[in-house]
Amino acid sequence: MINIIKSDFYRIFRGVAIYIGILMILVMAGIGIYNIEPGYIGMVSSKNFEDTNYDEVLSEVTTDEMRSMTLADYRHLMMKVEGYKLDKAILGTNMNLYYVFIFVAALAVTVDFSGSSIKNTLSSAISRKKYYISKIIFVNLLCIMILAANTYFVYFANLIFNGERFASDLGTVTKITVMQIPPVMALAAILTGIAFITLRTAFYNTVTIPFIMVFQIVLSLAGAAFSIKDEYLDYEIQIMLGNLAYSPTSSYVIHSYILCGGLMVFFYLIGWLSFRKAEIR
Repeated sequence: MINIIKSDFYRIFRGVAIYIGILMILVMAGIGIYNIEPGYIGMVSSKNFEDTNYDEVLSEVTTDEMRSMTLADYRHLMMKVEGYKLDKAILGTNMNLYYVFIFVAALAVTVDFSGSSIKNTLSSAISRKKYYISKIIFVNLLCIMILAANTYFVYFANLIFNGERFASDLGTVTKITVMQIPPVMALAAILTGIAFITLRTAFYNTVTIPFIMVFQIVLSLAGAAFSIKDEYLDYEIQIMLGNLAYSPTSSYVIHSYILCGGLMVFFYLIGWLSFRKAEIR
């Protein structure tokens, strides 16, 4: 099992895909640091400007002036915001890491099936159970490593480029990272489960790339159709990652972690049931 995990780490860092993913992270973080406002994927913004003069600053410009602003103009405007911690805001949009996590699960699982290398692996005294567990461990480890690397890149880059005024302390960003590990593990479980269900890279990409957007649309429609309270919609993973960055209540944290645990059990179970019955070619 350890040898499979080691070989996965060796293989993933020899390929190009993971570095494309890392470049995506750096570009997104870099734009957010320059703009002093994070970008985000999906339909939901988890940016938080409470206890700042953000609304007052934006009221200084008209809608037409805002539309004609260059990046430099917008940065100059955002420099007027007081009490705003940019690193915390960017960590609140860590759903941006989802598309890098897609790479991780694909390179760990579906590449083996698409290239038929799994047949050789399972014929060398490695059981399906050990193979499955090793892939779970690998995907979780690498996703958590990416989460941590992103945190400290954002923290130090923001501190150097924008100064202490827009930076939290190191302990705060570390705490946020630790608190965000369960939802990141839930994302890893979702992607790993889907990988073992789809088995082939093309099918896997077709499902996972639009997954977040489609899920949020369905959730929004369900919320409107069945009058679901907003407090329940706060447990959507993208919103959860944002809320965990902003001093959530103990009750919210507990409920979030229970949901993450349920998602992990569900997706790992259906992934295992699918893999156990899969025909290996």
